[in-house]
Amino acid sequence: MPNKKYYYNPKTLSFERKKISFSKVMGNTFGYLSFGALFFVGLLVLQNYIVETPLESQYRMENESLQKHKEILNERIQTANAQLAELNTKDGELYKKIFEIPKTEANNQSDGREEILAASSPVFMDWTDKLSNQFVAIAGKAERSNRFFRLTASVDKSDWTKLQSTPVLQPVENFEIDYLVSGYGIRINPFHKGKYHHDGVDIASPRGASVVATGPGKVVAVKKSDLLAGFGNYIEIDHGYGYLTRYAHLDEINVRVGEKVLKGFKIGSVGSSGGSIAPHVHYEVSLNGVNVDPLQYLVQGLDSDGYARLFVASKKINQSLD
Repeated sequence: MPNKKYYYNPKTLSFERKKISFSKVMGNTFGYLSFGALFFVGLLVLQNYIVETPLESQYRMENESLQKHKEILNERIQTANAQLAELNTKDGELYKKIFEIPKTEANNQSDGREEILAASSPVFMDWTDKLSNQFVAIAGKAERSNRFFRLTASVDKSDWTKLQSTPVLQPVENFEIDYLVSGYGIRINPFHKGKYHHDGVDIASPRGASVVATGPGKVVAVKKSDLLAGFGNYIEIDHGYGYLTRYAHLDEINVRVGEKVLKGFKIGSVGSSGGSIAPHVHYEVSLNGVNVDPLQYLVQGLDSDGYARLFVASKKINQSLD
């Protein structure tokens, strides 16, 4: 027989059989289960802190390595940021030397204008692209960036001389954007009204206004003509490095063949000689004997907004003045 449990009841002064309470059974069961669950969780936590599996060991070592690498990367990023700041400073100084205006935040706001400048001024953008590509190439090799920029991302003496010789000034004194009335490319001839290739740009200006050299160089041709056809009175200047500029339909000519001129030096005056229908300067730029769009070089003194307006004006398919 199973043992029966009794307890003494002082009220009845007798021993009575102990009854099992359902709530007590449920409470005890819940207590045992809770203790077991807590004990199991405690064992798991203890196991995680004491016992390390091979996979956990691998992850731990990888985390330690990543933490160390993060510190190295942060140092490299700080070094790269310092170099970028230095390059921006040098870029501003170079911009001011080339274009003779300071590079401000307003110049840096593109609004699509910098893309126009990049697409139409390769003489400067080629050099800028070179710097950009060089920086991308060293982005993952920051430990060698100082040496790289020092050796390859700088303007040496020969580059600076070429930049100084490039014809970047506008060919008329006190140039305004609205003076450019016809651009380079297919245009309408003012005489026979047919389409033809216009090898330069036409810049209108009052008769007698000063025509200036767009860059330093040597006068290699001076032609005077009374014919009502062709270039009329014109000048050609060799700037070196393959650059040659031509200034046509002049009135007066103030230089002679063999004379050396500086950028901005007055070489003649605006006229309407030769095959011209109005006072203007027909301006051409050739590189290594091939005519190129002069708009690529008419950049000095213009900010991105001004150059964008000039670019739009030059692309109109209109009638030229010669």
